[in-house]
Parts: sequence; C-alpha cells; structure tokens
Amino acid sequence: MPELPVGKRPFHAFLSHAHVDREHADRLAGWLRDVVDAPVWYDAVNLPPGATEAAALPEAIERSRSLILLLCKESVRRGWVQQEFNLAINHQTRYPEFRIIPVRLDDVEPPGFLQNYSNIPLGADGPDLESAAGILKGLYQPAATFDATNGRNVYFGRGWQVSDVPLAEVVMLALANAGLQLIGDCEDQPSWVEARVGGVIETCGAFAAVLPYRANRPQRTSRYVLREWELAQARGLPCLVVADPRVELAPEVRRRGGLVTLPGPEAADSGTLTGLAETLRDDWRVPARSPYVFYATEFDPQRMQLRRTARELVEAVTVLPCVLGEFVRGDAVQREILRAVCGAALVLADISGDDPNVYIQLGAAVAGDVPIALFRQDAPGAPPFLLDDQQVWDYATPADLLGRVTRTAYPYRRTLLASRRP
Repeated sequence: MPELPVGKRPFHAFLSHAHVDREHADRLAGWLRDVVDAPVWYDAVNLPPGATEAAALPEAIERSRSLILLLCKESVRRGWVQQEFNLAINHQTRYPEFRIIPVRLDDVEPPGFLQNYSNIPLGADGPDLESAAGILKGLYQPAATFDATNGRNVYFGRGWQVSDVPLAEVVMLALANAGLQLIGDCEDQPSWVEARVGGVIETCGAFAAVLPYRANRPQRTSRYVLREWELAQARGLPCLVVADPRVELAPEVRRRGGLVTLPGPEAADSGTLTGLAETLRDDWRVPARSPYVFYATEFDPQRMQLRRTARELVEAVTVLPCVLGEFVRGDAVQREILRAVCGAALVLADISGDDPNVYIQLGAAVAGDVPIALFRQDAPGAPPFLLDDQQVWDYATPADLLGRVTRTAYPYRRTLLASRRP
C-alpha cells in the first residue's frame, strides 16, 4: 500500500483500547462517527475477519491521522498501552504531523512514557463538555497558529505529491523571508471544492503558486492549481506563479499575469526568487473581506461556559476568529452586530431557546446570503417558516453540540503553510 501524507489518510483516528474497555470504546467511537462525522479505525468495525489486532495494527496506523489511546489501570498493568504507543511513536518520528492523544478512563496514573503528553479524562457516560473539547482539539487544532485577519496573508497553491516538494519548498521559503504568511486549503479536506477555495482566496491579499508536473494531465500540470490561479486573477489579486519546467501551458494561460518558469529548485536557491517575492509583498493589498465565523446564541449566564467552549473549538477547527454578539462593540451596537453577521464566512446559530435576537441575526444572515447552520437541543419544535428549508442539527448534550459544531465548521478550515527548510 503506498504511503499517504497524514492529512490525506481516510481515518481521522485509530482508537486503541484494551478489551476490558470495550464499552467505553464503543461509546466514544459511536460519538466520533455519528455526531462528529469523524471516520475512526476501530477493531470492532474495521478488523478483517480472521485477522488479529496485533497483525492489523501497523496498517491501521498507516491509514490514520492520529492515535486515541484509551488508558485505564488494567490496560496499563497488562502492558498493552506501551505496545501500541511504541508503534505509534515510531510512526510519529517519520510523520511528525501524526498525533497521539491519551484519554484516561479512570484515575490511572499515566505511565512514564506518556508523561510529556497531556491527557484527557473521559467520564463514565462518555464525552462531556471538557473531554469532548479536548479530544476534538487534539484531532484538529493545528500545531502552528497564525493571525488570520491582520497578517500579510497570501494564498499558496501547490501539489501534494512527494515530487512536488523541492520546488515548492524553495518558493515558500522565499515568500516567508519576504514577510508573507502563506495560507492554503487544508490538506485534510476530503476533496477540492471551488466555493470553499474561492472563499479562502478572497480573504488573502495576494496569490502565489507552484505549478507541479503531472505527466498524464492536460498541460502537464494540476488542473486544481490552474483553477486557483484563475480564481485569484478574477478577484484582481497580484500573482506569482512558478511553473515546473516540464509543464506545457497553453498560450492563453502563459499570458496570465505573474508566470515565472525556473530551470529547477537550484535556480530558486540561487536567490532568483528573492526579488519576485519582495515585489509580491509590495503589491499585496488589503483583502476584500476579513475571514471569521459568527456564533449566534442566546445570552444565558448558565450556558456561558458552553458558549465560550464552542467558540474556542470553532477557532481551533477552522483557524478563524469566532465572533459572539456579546463581544461586539460600537456606538450603535445592534447595527454593528448585524454588520458582523452579514460579513461572516459562516453563521452558526443555537436556536434552542427560541431567542428573538438569534432569529433577527439569522434573518440578517439569510438576507446577506451567508451560509448558516442551525443547532437545537432536544428538538423542541420546528424553526420559523423562513428557516424551514435549513438543516437543523439536534443535540442532547454539550458534547453533542461540540461534535455538531465541529462537523459543520470543518469545511471552512484552512492551514498555515511553512517551509521545512532551515
């Protein structure tokens, strides 16, 4: 089986557990699968007939983005935890993006080899507010944070094959040295979606890309990167596009602004790109809009912790600011809140309390053609007529709300791209 980049693997997590903890594992796997919509490799579902877990484990880890390691006194005593941790840590040395997430099922003292890892306590009845937030951040929060609204953000398009890396790395390094912050569509998105990518591009002030070589594709390159370049030009962004010398672009494409062809990575290393990167920095413009998510919910002091935890989780999953109406300021705060709603990339709304302010905010979102997602606790009733064509995600517990929020916000996530060269 060919090795896959961590972000392209089909399972978001491998769920490791001792047989004594099957009930806890069943509950957690069901929550991740049914509420969060996170594909999980779980032996009760994915282990082939007649196979042993020990034999299937290496391949399962190769197909997963992280390891959720369930700990209890019994599993630690039997040594099963260390066996699976050893395999995972060896894998992590080859793939630093692979994550290890320890979860405690009782008051077990994590063994010494896990002392450098934060661990998450899981309640007897499954994830609660704290443990759900911890697990979801462990799965999705990026290792690097960045300023999504105030940095000199540049959308960077590239291919993800191993052969694409050398040229992409030197271009990224030149751009970073010029003081630019490189933003990209997340590698872990299941597919390339034009509306999502276009939305990310228009929140950046310039566009850069490397056109990778694809022997069997039209023009010998990626149609996705070509389309990203076209989307950036349609938005009037300054562009810098470096083509692999083997790419064979059509004449009309070659006439697009910003195209550069270099003999190879060595030419880029010589400093050729420095001036081009600095020119792109000088041409950078203030983006058409600032990217953020608006979270509409009733102001109930008893639900403050839930509201703020959901906000933190949205920011962790999307790497975008999440705005709550209660924090909006201005001389006419009501109008400022409605402006914030209309300017959002996404509006998440909890309509559980039938709060009129939440519905007013949703009306502004609908009028402004802003995508919305509705959440409702215990399904008390149908939404108003003007919202009855919208999907409503019902939830029973705070953990379920966080799972639903993650599920709906996930398509809006983006990533900070950084060169790994010194």
